[in-house]
Amino acid sequence: IFAFFFVTVSSRIVGLIGVTSNPTSGMTIASLLATSGIFLLFGWTDDTGKAAALTVGCVVAIAASIAGDTSQDLKTGFLLGATPRRQQIGELVGVLTSATFVCLAVILLDKAYGFGTEELPAPQATLMMVVIEGVLQNALPWMLVGIGVLIALVCELFKIPSLPFAVGVYLPLSTFTPVFAGGLLRMYLEKKSSSKEEAQARREKGVLFSSGLVGGEGILGIGIAAVAFIQGNAPKGFGYEWAGVAAPLVALVVFGLLVEFLRRSCLTKE
Repeated sequence: IFAFFFVTVSSRIVGLIGVTSNPTSGMTIASLLATSGIFLLFGWTDDTGKAAALTVGCVVAIAASIAGDTSQDLKTGFLLGATPRRQQIGELVGVLTSATFVCLAVILLDKAYGFGTEELPAPQATLMMVVIEGVLQNALPWMLVGIGVLIALVCELFKIPSLPFAVGVYLPLSTFTPVFAGGLLRMYLEKKSSSKEEAQARREKGVLFSSGLVGGEGILGIGIAAVAFIQGNAPKGFGYEWAGVAAPLVALVVFGLLVEFLRRSCLTKE
């Protein structure tokens, strides 16, 4: 039932705006809260109940994600003039391929580092674990939940999107700092643009550049995890141990150079 309704929401949002606006995390957490609450009423609070609640959350998350991705693909295919038959074939191949490699990547990361470790903190998974255990064990700090609801209402009153705000609150600072820096850079470049067309062109270049960074970081992370799994430990030269006490300064310099490179890439005329 949750998947049915959230698939509709996901498809419509992505179709109107884009895949980056798909609130998958919010829909998953809402499903976990509702499912765990129902299980609590029926007394299904053992490990089997926790696994069942997590399964429901996984189904909702995957269904919403696939629905949004499919909506984005079909919209793009329509704009490019692709036929429905070819799009259906592409979607089937894409689902099977992504399901296979995502499962392999998750298993590889778990074997190499383990979830919840310093190398793989998995903050969203930790949040969902807290939600399930808190509701089923009747130990969820409802006062904090109520405070969060009030903060979300205040954000909406001031026209601030509450979901990105909440994501920025629970994600680690190290994870969200690049997002904040990218937002500041985008705001700066758009304000310095002489026209809406120039601002849009700069924004698109920044999105392409950032997408490459995200994709490259993911591929490199999987590669390092594969080497760590084969060797039994992380390959030498990666990480921050080699820099010693100067590691924060080195990281700041590299990050600053990357931001400057992104800025220059957005300002190019090509």
